[in-house]
Amino acid sequence: MRQPTLAGFVVGLSLAGLAFAATAPPSQARSNVRKRKIGYSVSLGGNTFRIWGGAKTGVMPKGCSVSPNGKYLYVTNFGMRRGKNVDVLDAKTLRRIKTLHWRGNAIESISSPDSARLYVTDFYKDKLHMISTKDWQIHKTVRPGSLPKQMTLSADGKTLYVANWLGGVAKLDARTLKRLGRVKTGRYPRGLSVTADGKTLYVANTGGRTVTVVDTTTMKVRKQIPTSRYPRHTALTKDGKLLYVSVLRKGRIEVIDTALGKVIHKIFVGSMPRTIALSKDEKFVYVAVYAKHYMAIIDTKTRKVVTLDLDIVKASGLAVHPADKLIYVTGWCTTDVWTVQRLRPGETPGPLGPKPKRHKYYRRKKVNPYTLDCR
Repeated sequence: MRQPTLAGFVVGLSLAGLAFAATAPPSQARSNVRKRKIGYSVSLGGNTFRIWGGAKTGVMPKGCSVSPNGKYLYVTNFGMRRGKNVDVLDAKTLRRIKTLHWRGNAIESISSPDSARLYVTDFYKDKLHMISTKDWQIHKTVRPGSLPKQMTLSADGKTLYVANWLGGVAKLDARTLKRLGRVKTGRYPRGLSVTADGKTLYVANTGGRTVTVVDTTTMKVRKQIPTSRYPRHTALTKDGKLLYVSVLRKGRIEVIDTALGKVIHKIFVGSMPRTIALSKDEKFVYVAVYAKHYMAIIDTKTRKVVTLDLDIVKASGLAVHPADKLIYVTGWCTTDVWTVQRLRPGETPGPLGPKPKRHKYYRRKKVNPYTLDCR
């Protein structure tokens, strides 16, 4: 499997010097099932998190997202450039419903609030596709900027923000995809979060040490919040008071008090944390830890951490089901997506799910965890 040239250059540039000696990861809870196997579980904050099942995807599944109606799980296959770009799975059973094809390179996805539209960024083609979930066809395509990646929508679904790896953040009308504005934030903008009132946008600048605060009305920068080096992804609480940021260089999640405009907590989770998401009740933060191949779980009240080791190589994408009982994590080098089931106190576990079939399996010890390559 070849590493994409441009992505390798950019990641290599922005992640230079990340091979550092990490401290030991948080301990895991004991289980009668072997680690990484379906049924294995850990506990935190009175909840149990068990590996429920998995499904095969296309090559290099970069990201995943769930439709707001809870029906569909979308997996973007970064390594596919001539078709098989997005896998559409049943979010509850992992049954494959559809595979979307075009000549291009899917990297991230997000659904409209009514689940009628799916937006997908096409990294190497500098495109953004709007797909109808009625006929699964691309209905509109625009160029939001250079190397588009992460997206976020305003709460009312009317405005779409797109982080362009080499071109700032674009503000678009979510229905017409007409550009409404643009702002330069920092080097390699990526993680995006917008407040519930739609007035403020937070942007993690992966090539630097800041999170940019943007006024969405004027599309002007209000201020820069300092972080450790290489902030990547963000997750904002519903009240907008706390912003969680994954930081590649330090292997941790940094918590920003948005009123103070500064980091107030630093939580170690493991080398190169990537995608993060809050549980819907905001009791937990879930983290795909790329170099350690597991999902970290943070109790937002106590800031205690446990890790759930998954049968994957290089955890990449992560998403939470609207019902708040399922968490999805993709394996970059094992071409799969895994489902973790959250069980609250007193809940019956129920039957386990399917195990994915694989064409190849890369050994963790033989894979450089600090690159996009899998050999």
